[in-house]
Amino acid sequence: MIRVSVDNTKCIAAGLCVGREPGIFDQNDDDGLVFVHRENVLPGEQEGVIESERICPSGAIVVHTD
Repeated sequence: MIRVSVDNTKCIAAGLCVGREPGIFDQNDDDGLVFVHRENVLPGEQEGVIESERICPSGAIVVHTD
């Protein structure tokens, strides 16, 4: 199983991850910064979360493998 987190000190609110995996990522209404709905990633979401980490322009997304 993998987990995912977002470092909001790096997030630039691009939202690419939200577009790729809206069930995992969302953006705050106030500042647009990304947050994680749930850190544990289901098997069907793993590819999208790994892709989100790869395409994040600021490197704010971190995928953790256990």
